[in-house]
Amino acid sequence: MALVAYLRGSWAAVGTALGAFLAYNFLFLPPEFTFLVSDPQHILTLGLLLVVGVTIGRLTGLQRDQARRSERREREARALFGVSRAITSAKQMKDALPALVSGLATDARMARVWIGLGSTWAQEQVVASTDPSTGAVGAGPHSLLRRGTDHGQPAWVRLSPPGPPAARRDSVGLYRIELADGADTIGSLWAARDPRLGPPTDEETRLLAAAADQIGQGIMRDRLSEQATELEVARRSEELKAALLDSVSHDLRTPLSTIRATAGTLADPSVTLAPDEGRAMAREIDAEAERLARLVSGLLDMSRIEGGALQTNAEPMPVAEIVEPALQRARAGLGHRAVQLAIPDDLAPVAVDPVLANQVFDNLLENASRHTPSDALLRISAELDGERVRLRVEDAGPGVPPDAMDHLFEKFYRVPARRGPARQGTGLGLAMVKGLAEAMGGSVAASRSSLGGLAIDVWLPIAADPPE
Repeated sequence: MALVAYLRGSWAAVGTALGAFLAYNFLFLPPEFTFLVSDPQHILTLGLLLVVGVTIGRLTGLQRDQARRSERREREARALFGVSRAITSAKQMKDALPALVSGLATDARMARVWIGLGSTWAQEQVVASTDPSTGAVGAGPHSLLRRGTDHGQPAWVRLSPPGPPAARRDSVGLYRIELADGADTIGSLWAARDPRLGPPTDEETRLLAAAADQIGQGIMRDRLSEQATELEVARRSEELKAALLDSVSHDLRTPLSTIRATAGTLADPSVTLAPDEGRAMAREIDAEAERLARLVSGLLDMSRIEGGALQTNAEPMPVAEIVEPALQRARAGLGHRAVQLAIPDDLAPVAVDPVLANQVFDNLLENASRHTPSDALLRISAELDGERVRLRVEDAGPGVPPDAMDHLFEKFYRVPARRGPARQGTGLGLAMVKGLAEAMGGSVAASRSSLGGLAIDVWLPIAADPPE
């Protein structure tokens, strides 16, 4: 009985017990080969045999059914865990969908599983499928999972478009579960099943329903994340525009005002100027125009750096040939500041674009002259650092606060003064230094100088084939 109950279930065991009862009576109890019982004691024996057999069969069958339900529950739990793990471990839902549909096809015994996104089920676009070669199913007959039924359990409801019955027989075994965002449908989880297997079991239905819920939530999470990213990009864009206007407006307005005032004086017929005064005003106009040109050039260079349109032409150059011409160009702006040079004669040349390298040091020296006292000491040194050369420009100025050190190379960032508003400048100089150095394969960093002020380190790659 126990073996029959384990293999076939409790009702098969009950039937076996009843058959054994009849066979024992027919074959072994007198009179043999009849179902009559001559001895009353045999009736009690037969009754006990029947009761014990039925009891053992029922108990064993119930244990078997319970064990199989537990196995199905375990498979269902494992499948749901796999769905949750695939969703949570993926950065985006689209990365998890191929593994999800493949796992659902196996766990729910489906021939094919796919996910379509669209406002209506007839207009959905397939985003993941176990059989990518097969497109989406059009508006055809299928079974839809209804969640809010009268008895509280989800149930499959057959949906068929208008048409002859023959057309409806073509899609037997097609099942759909809606992916919803609240009251709005965003797509469907589809499954094609071999009709010989019948409709999905309760465990398979629960698995598909739970997977559809989690997939829908994951898709909406990605959409909300994209919206948040777009809003953050828009917010930062507005901040950047505001920073640009704030940084550039003053630097544009000041030279323009000077140019207009000086040009107006020169053009005024009622004003008589000596030749030296006229030439001085012309030089002032030229200096302010050059200042405007540098500002506009810096903005254009920054946009080229950020847009990836900056082209470099690296060639071997001794470090001294980069630093010394930059010092000569910056001499007027440096004024009375003393400059110490510490560049070894045998230092390996670097592989740089000459134009970009000159811009890097022009900006570094301009930054030092702009933010240090007129008598501050400057030091420019260079040394070999592994496969690169490190060039350091440091000053004995007031330095920068520690919390501002990490922001020095950000576009339009101005170091707050110890008292009062931010320091003068557009906030583009060091940002351009970083962008130009990285375009040549180098890097930059800022630290506190041993002179007490700011130190800017620029690492540049060593030339592969130094010139003879």
